Amino acid sequence: MMEGFIAKLSNISNRDLVNEGAQEFCLKLNTKSNRKKLVRALYGVSRNRLDLLPFHARLVRTLSPILPDIPTDLFTLLKKEFIYHLRKKDQNNLETKVKNIRFIGELCKFEMCEKSDALWCLRVLLEQFTHHNIEIACSLVECCGRYLFRSTDTHLKTNHLLDQMMRKKSCPQSRYKTDNYGGECYYYCNPPDRVAYVKKVRPPLHEYIRKLLIKDLNKNNIEKILRQFRKLPWQDDEVAMYAVKCLCRVWNVKYNNIYCVASLLAGLAQFQETIGILVVDNVLEAIRIGMEINQPHYNQRRVAEAKLLGELYNYRMVESNIIFNTLYLVISFGSLPDATNPIDLPQDMIRTRLVLTILETCGQYFEKGSLKKKCDIFLLFFQKYLFTKVQPLPIDVEYSIQDTLESIRPHIAMYPTAAEVDLAIAEISPQLKNLLGSQEDAEETEEDEDTETEDQAGDETPDENDEEVKVNKK
Repeated sequence: MMEGFIAKLSNISNRDLVNEGAQEFCLKLNTKSNRKKLVRALYGVSRNRLDLLPFHARLVRTLSPILPDIPTDLFTLLKKEFIYHLRKKDQNNLETKVKNIRFIGELCKFEMCEKSDALWCLRVLLEQFTHHNIEIACSLVECCGRYLFRSTDTHLKTNHLLDQMMRKKSCPQSRYKTDNYGGECYYYCNPPDRVAYVKKVRPPLHEYIRKLLIKDLNKNNIEKILRQFRKLPWQDDEVAMYAVKCLCRVWNVKYNNIYCVASLLAGLAQFQETIGILVVDNVLEAIRIGMEINQPHYNQRRVAEAKLLGELYNYRMVESNIIFNTLYLVISFGSLPDATNPIDLPQDMIRTRLVLTILETCGQYFEKGSLKKKCDIFLLFFQKYLFTKVQPLPIDVEYSIQDTLESIRPHIAMYPTAAEVDLAIAEISPQLKNLLGSQEDAEETEEDEDTETEDQAGDETPDENDEEVKVNKK
């Protein structure tokens, strides 16, 4: 039975198993010979199983009230091994040394050995602070240094030893190791003073708006959130501007819920038309500002804004011309006559991700008529833009391009060189001119129709007023 119990020690990985093992040993296996076998088994734990040391120390702590000889014998073996390696001064068996010192640290935290013994181990290691002793000392500090530093009876001694370790960090003999270990262990035990995070205090109504958008909004309660938004005091400029601000800061919302924000805005724009216009203008301006600043820590924010723009098109908040203008702006903003772009370096892939995000979101609607032609022409210019990037492209970007194009244009021709792309663009130049000319004519026609409608409305108004005057005279 004892052999089976020892075999189970390698599977003890939580508190309940430790309690069950202690109970089994006390009730069924509590003999003098079995206690010695248990001590040897705990002492001989594999050097590669450092994760078992805290649970073995807990097991010793659980058995100590009934079997006080187990922690004493175990610590005696560990201390003898520590002194042996310290006196031998060889540069072998580092993992065994680390296992030994970490086991001592775990026993110290469970009060199975004196705190002074752990401090003594640290002191003698600092006296010979070279080679393996550096990593052994750092392992001890990492294991139980914080416990010793926070204890009132050992705080001063531990603080003195930690300061001594930091002074030795600058010594040439130990610099190659303490640069990686010493500072981290020291600040783990004695972290520097920092100003506590102060939560921003907002008015209750502002907090309610943030709760609706950031926490509550999902695909199942869009209509409910819309009703709550309609009840807001939109006549108050401060509340209206804060709601617009929250709707624009879509990076605070979960990425998969961005379409819910677009749906909410589309429903809200039917009752508050100005809100929809302000949000669209702010999103377009934010995309442009992001390209001007081009800071990497804004990349996640910029991708979320591009996603929102595509979802706004899906909910008919913007027209296709705005989408294509934005796409062309992304691949051409900041370009110089010599085809270089100082704010879009060849290794920077954020603009490529913005284009792919917009196409993934609303590209499936560019499949018929003039929109299909516009999308095909843009994809040619997009391929030309890709050749300005470092080749080959990063594997994740390459896969993203393939997935996006497969979803919107499964049979598109991908050109292997920039020269072939330029030749394809030259071939479609007449078609591009005709397309632009037809767009201008359509815009002029719409302007003429709007002007005629306004004139007719202006002519009809006096007649209605005259009839009202005649009725009043009668």
